[in-house]
Amino acid sequence: MNVKFKLLAYEKFKKDGFDALINDLRDSKIVMIDAKLTPEQEAYIIEQTMKQVSEKFAGIELASLSVLNEAEMGGFDKLKNALFETIIGKKRGFTIIGPAKVVHKIKKNPEELMVFM
Repeated sequence: MNVKFKLLAYEKFKKDGFDALINDLRDSKIVMIDAKLTPEQEAYIIEQTMKQVSEKFAGIELASLSVLNEAEMGGFDKLKNALFETIIGKKRGFTIIGPAKVVHKIKKNPEELMVFM
């Protein structure tokens, strides 16, 4: 099987929406987004994808990783990070989404993701 990766800017993801993402996943592409998705965004993607499950499309594996460990940040660093996210409009980190027929498992540690294909 030919594995394809697509690096997607968060701004393009927000502009193009779910339909473009699901088309990439149906085309067996592993999509990497340059931001950590919110829990609400992740839940929406999972919910919408579950409606699309069929014999040809088995669903997705999804994981997001923050580049910052908020538990270790002090008050000023948290404020600075919140200001950055407000100005930039996205959470610092990244997200990997892959079709379940290609990505069998994504293992998440606090500081890394491992993709099993």
